[in-house]
Amino acid sequence: MKSLLLTLLLSISFSVSAVVSNTTYFVHLKAKDAKTRSEIAKYIHIDQVIDDSVYSVVNENDLKELQKNFKKQIVESHVYIQASPGTLGDEIEFPRGDEKFHTHAEVVTVLNDLAKKYPNLTERFSLGTSLEGQEIPAIKITAVSSNRPNLFTPGILFLGAHHAREHLSTEVPLLLAKYLVENYHSNSEIKKLLDSREVYIAPMVNPDGAMYDIKGKKYKSWRKNRAVNTRGSFGVDLNRNYSFGWGTGGSSRNERSDVYMGPKPFSEPETLAVKAFIDAKPNIRILLTFHTFSELILYPWGGKNDGVGGRDQKVFEKMAKTMAKWNGYKPEQASDLYIASGDTCDWAYGAKNIFCFTFELSPKSMWRGGFYPGAKVIDRTFNVNIKPALYLLKHAGNPYGVLSEL
Repeated sequence: MKSLLLTLLLSISFSVSAVVSNTTYFVHLKAKDAKTRSEIAKYIHIDQVIDDSVYSVVNENDLKELQKNFKKQIVESHVYIQASPGTLGDEIEFPRGDEKFHTHAEVVTVLNDLAKKYPNLTERFSLGTSLEGQEIPAIKITAVSSNRPNLFTPGILFLGAHHAREHLSTEVPLLLAKYLVENYHSNSEIKKLLDSREVYIAPMVNPDGAMYDIKGKKYKSWRKNRAVNTRGSFGVDLNRNYSFGWGTGGSSRNERSDVYMGPKPFSEPETLAVKAFIDAKPNIRILLTFHTFSELILYPWGGKNDGVGGRDQKVFEKMAKTMAKWNGYKPEQASDLYIASGDTCDWAYGAKNIFCFTFELSPKSMWRGGFYPGAKVIDRTFNVNIKPALYLLKHAGNPYGVLSEL
């Protein structure tokens, strides 16, 4: 009898756990200004700002927080993706039609193949290891002799996929790696750059979260990594986990929030790996981190309303406006949208004096695909960002040189 009861309880337990909801919701709120947006950003990540409205995809916890704290501002809310991860298979693959996007295993294979095919231009390495033990794959691309000290060779770092559901942010840096090595011998501009620069590319900073988002060939709109939190929830927002200005606004101490900052700065192995790598590379002067979506070029500060000031302010503005001419994105200081602290670029610039930009890639709006715009956008998005990437690579030696350009 006890054995039968135990079996029944286990069966019930399994059934309940198998249907645990991972539902996400679309929300539209009125927010008349940046101050109001910044108040909302303490609870959720704002995906898009249009006039006096903000739009986002949030989890169930964050929707409840909005209903509690911003009930009057909510214009609309409805289910965005309804998924029950416990009932899905274990296959790690993109949904049908999106197979052109790369899984973690495929990213590793592409980088390994590039290293084998172009041994004189590349060096495969790992940025570090994720919480679940997966490699954070990276590649170094340069024609500079390894005998020359790194300190004297200008460096640039490209990062992708801090956020799990932003899969296009993996594809663009991955294509950039291929583009650079495949065109070295035929493109004089690229040859000149690689003959005098070191390029570091890590296309998938958050492999655990990115692969969880497609597990069972179903999108889940998962944002964070897969840290096991103290109260049974999962995930830390890696782009709120850097130390500069950590916890000073636009992030949450609630573990269930999609903008949970973590228990302390650099609590996560993924962000700690980025930090350790940059600490060891004083030649890196420019960093570009890819995100989606909205078609924006953002620069510090993100965690406070003040500009960085002085010559550096002019460099950021000049670079952003120049690159915007090529990709058509909107250039602006990140906090013009809303306050968000503990992000990559504030830390890179504030702590390491690196000129850092965030590209919010295509599409421009949620109504054109949002986080899941389809494989058709990959090539188009990469193509409009080739010139901006080469521009940053060119100025990695002396970012202040842009001020003398017409």
